[in-house]
Amino acid sequence: MDHKADERISVKFPSDTAEVVAGTFAAKDKDDIAYLLTVMDFVQVANVDSVALAPIKNTPEFTAQLKVGMAQSLPDVTFDDFKIGTWKGFSSYTSTGVDSKKQVYDMFMVLIGNKLYSLSTIRPDGSPTEGWDSFFNSVILQ
Repeated sequence: MDHKADERISVKFPSDTAEVVAGTFAAKDKDDIAYLLTVMDFVQVANVDSVALAPIKNTPEFTAQLKVGMAQSLPDVTFDDFKIGTWKGFSSYTSTGVDSKKQVYDMFMVLIGNKLYSLSTIRPDGSPTEGWDSFFNSVILQ
């Protein structure tokens, strides 16, 4: 199912989505793997715009703050350090985490302007990643 996050990003979910919390949409596939898309606006949550983000977005300090933020929202998940990359010319961040139930959280985030788009899957440890690969590869920049 195609899902348009906003005027910049759309993604294809494996099934119908539901908004689980404000700004986060989720779906599950036939194997019970969860797929999530979250859009976070730094202006709304931290009063930080794209001009302020520009000099810090590719620094280890910024990714360390992303990891802290994720730990606060998902306290049962232990995340690896976030790796900095690029996607279609924009700063991107990837990490993997594991919770106490041995579920794996695969995360990909991209910063466009002052919005952070986060795609993630939650799957049992050892399960295949082709669903995640399809989910990530379905992202379209408008």
